[in-house]
Amino acid sequence: MALFPPLVADVLLILTGVISIVALVSAAYGWSIIINGRKEVDKIVMLEDELKKTQHELSALSMRLKENSRPEKTVTIPTEVPPVWQAFLADYNSLAISMDVPKADQACDAFARNYGLTLLICVDHAAQENGQTVPKFAPVEQIMASQYWVWQLPEKTDEYIAVPNPLHPYDQQLHAEGGMKETFASNYEQGSYHTIHVKLPARFQKKDGAWKISQPGVIQVK
Repeated sequence: MALFPPLVADVLLILTGVISIVALVSAAYGWSIIINGRKEVDKIVMLEDELKKTQHELSALSMRLKENSRPEKTVTIPTEVPPVWQAFLADYNSLAISMDVPKADQACDAFARNYGLTLLICVDHAAQENGQTVPKFAPVEQIMASQYWVWQLPEKTDEYIAVPNPLHPYDQQLHAEGGMKETFASNYEQGSYHTIHVKLPARFQKKDGAWKISQPGVIQVK
């Protein structure tokens, strides 16, 4: 015996199907919302990560801009002060290359007067002092008789620079017996040379009337 009349049973069957379909649709919709929700959440997380990265990069860029905008420290390069005898030496070397012209002796005499030079000769190239060779020098009056021209350094009472007299050829006798090899380092080996170029003047000291080499100089003969 049937529980429901045929008509009611058919209606219930149809209603059950509809309810099942609605439930499935609802479940599918709900699942879709969940999936889409997760996707949206993932997107939000990704956006937050990108935002953090951008903020970090902007912060780093700002720091670099601040560093670059700081005034640079000025590096001061010390300038070398030329020696007080530079002008004297330049004038001397200009004169020394002109010894083959007429009246060269007069030009040398004028140079000596202009700079107030002391004229010296070596009187003993082999003199010994404390076991060392210390040439002895003495002043002369005539420029042709001199071997050394000595100029007193400004504001110094006992310090001088010395250069060879360019009027004399530089030969073996002057080199070996005139005190030149003790006073100057040079490229001289043998023979006679008529041009002298002073690269570094020798330094002399005068104490108690005695002249002594305090620092050898450097010359080049040609």
